[in-house]
Amino acid sequence: MKSLIISYASYNEWANLQLIHVIQNTDTAKHHVTVESSFPSIYATLLHILGAETIWWQRLQDEPQTAWQLKDAGLSTSDVMNGIVRQDKLWVQWVNGLNDEQLEKLVVYKNSKKEYFEQPLWQILLHIFNHSTYHRGQLVTMLRQLGITALPATDYVHWVRL
Repeated sequence: MKSLIISYASYNEWANLQLIHVIQNTDTAKHHVTVESSFPSIYATLLHILGAETIWWQRLQDEPQTAWQLKDAGLSTSDVMNGIVRQDKLWVQWVNGLNDEQLEKLVVYKNSKKEYFEQPLWQILLHIFNHSTYHRGQLVTMLRQLGITALPATDYVHWVRL
């Protein structure tokens, strides 16, 4: 189990970086153009990825959950992308230090709707990394709609072949 979780954390970090490099080289005006998706822009989608990864980090580290305030922090797209890079490094470092017993441990938490849940840590970690994969797919579609077609392959199978 541990090797799978480490693999997914590392893949998540790599795949996020692939798209961040593309977005960094895109006209910043395009970051805020409205494109129909779960979130209205590249910026809003990146902010959601950062917020989701951060709130899960705060839950799992038993820290105050302040990530909900990110949307009102006035962060630039660059700030958000740097935040994703920092958060992904934390995930990789942390999961490398976990053992199988810790991965099986039940985590008790409440979501943003104050609903109570209890599930093994490994399931939560897979959710976090899969959640970012979902939104990276949306970012690719948004970028294509904005005329950016030179996009990297970010599939897991592509990463494991590197």
